[in-house]
Amino acid sequence: MRDVQDEQIEQSMHTQRDAHVAIHTETYDIDEDALGTNLPKHYYRSAGFIGTVIALCLGNISNYLGWVMPSNSLTLINENLGPSPNITWVAISYTLGLSIGFLIVGRLSDIFGRRWFFIGGNSFALIGAIVSGTATSVEAIIGGEVLGGLAGAVQISFTVAIAELVPNKHRPLWISGIFFSSFEIACFGPVIAQKLVTNTAAGWRWSFYLDIIVAGLAVVLFYFFYHPPNFQLLHKNRSRMEQLKRMDFVGLVLFIGGLAVFLIGLNWGSGIYPWKSAQVISTIVVGAVALVAFVLYDTYVHQGDPLMPIHLFKSRGYLAMVITAMVGSCVYYSMNVLWPQQVAYLFPGSTTHNGWLACIVGSSCLLGQIVGGGLCKWIPKSRYILIISCLSLTVFSAAMVSLTPGDETKGIALMFMACFSVGIIETCSLSLAPLACASEDLGAALGALGSIRSAGASVATAIYSTILSNKLGKFVPEYVTPAALSAGLPESSLADLYTNLTAGTLAKTPGINAQIIAAVSAADSSAAAQAFKYVWYAVIAFAVLALVAACLTINYGEYLTDEVARKMHGATVGDKEGDNVVNEKVADFESKEGSVDGRQEIPEVK
Repeated sequence: MRDVQDEQIEQSMHTQRDAHVAIHTETYDIDEDALGTNLPKHYYRSAGFIGTVIALCLGNISNYLGWVMPSNSLTLINENLGPSPNITWVAISYTLGLSIGFLIVGRLSDIFGRRWFFIGGNSFALIGAIVSGTATSVEAIIGGEVLGGLAGAVQISFTVAIAELVPNKHRPLWISGIFFSSFEIACFGPVIAQKLVTNTAAGWRWSFYLDIIVAGLAVVLFYFFYHPPNFQLLHKNRSRMEQLKRMDFVGLVLFIGGLAVFLIGLNWGSGIYPWKSAQVISTIVVGAVALVAFVLYDTYVHQGDPLMPIHLFKSRGYLAMVITAMVGSCVYYSMNVLWPQQVAYLFPGSTTHNGWLACIVGSSCLLGQIVGGGLCKWIPKSRYILIISCLSLTVFSAAMVSLTPGDETKGIALMFMACFSVGIIETCSLSLAPLACASEDLGAALGALGSIRSAGASVATAIYSTILSNKLGKFVPEYVTPAALSAGLPESSLADLYTNLTAGTLAKTPGINAQIIAAVSAADSSAAAQAFKYVWYAVIAFAVLALVAACLTINYGEYLTDEVARKMHGATVGDKEGDNVVNEKVADFESKEGSVDGRQEIPEVK
């Protein structure tokens, strides 16, 4: 009799636990009220949804204000607050925060709910902007950019937040629309940064002042309007403490430590230490070993919920899409650094002139992101969109090899088309890659993609920068020395010539005149043109890899359905009844946590 009683009790408890569970996995018991079904009337015109979209747009703009504009003023910042030998750490700190944050934010917000991650992330942006805007040393700027990088990982993850709230078939258009919200900074950030420096008393600090305003507004809007499914709706039968016990803390340490050390080694090798130095080799090797250990630990050792679900890479086309997206980023992020240098060498002009040319990368990529949204929405054979875009990237990258000094119009056209292709690849990968994965893994899928993209771009930038540095070291003496001597420079002045050439003060070289300066400048441009050819050879290799990966992707047209993954709750989206249901479930959940073993007592069966 007792055995029957126990069996009935267990069955009753099992029934209670499974009631209203729509998605059950080892990690989740997602309540049916979390799903994007039975949307309230006028849901997409509600204050909650509109306020959330505006908050996501402001977060995206804040990311550009916090990094793209200040990165164009690093020389002035160093002159104003330094000079400091640590100025290179401004870029390193932002890259570290961004690369590490993507996967952590994506995965943990899948598990614990996204609301406080977006509020906290934009709060980091606000605090980072305050720290940097009031900085009295370069080291303070570095601290601000660490926060800015972590915030950027959240802000760029708008793709996760909006993707789960709209029908699958509309994801590309919404992602393109939020990308477009930052057009004024993405397209004209370099020029705006220069104008702020020359026309305002605060100068470069205005980039951070504007970020304070925008990030502050984003925090307020997220707090009042963004109410996605919370922990109780994602884990109907598990407490927070039970979930914490399942988390992959060892993997978290290996991932953060490994990626941080690896990226620091890459950045050291790009200019601080020689590539053959013990500092560079040891950090890269230790970081790489830790990352391999992280993957092996998550795959074979950890018994709970892994930080990176390895099963994602078994989803149709996902790995190929990640590789394609990573290579696109290898071109975009690297060209943000290298294109302004190529402009300065091959098409010298005023600061304003060079600033406008630097805008080509961001503006063409943004246009590609917008066009890519439309292509993904209305062309179901998305595989061919990616193949054609990667082929275009390869062709125009190859054509960049032919640039010579003075080919300004040609350079603008080729760079525009190469980065335009990257923009299409970006939107396609971000909007389509998670569609073949389970909806509960949306954040992890885009988080893993983001971290791999960012880390890959850092590797590519290190490779390109090293190639450029080595080739300039080879070609500049070969071109400049004979040109200078033929124009009449005394051989005894050669050492001073190269010192002043690097500093941009050729006129201070003993024995130099206008004719020699013209000859040296022309030879220096020709040497740089030769050096950049090898950089573009490396870009071509990456582009070919992207083309091969694109051929292995799938057509996502069948996944572009009317399905909505999740919905928001509360009065701001017109879901007063749903809000009451959520509150009741929270109270019920808390009462369970207060009982023995987290379970409600069941009356004795008689």
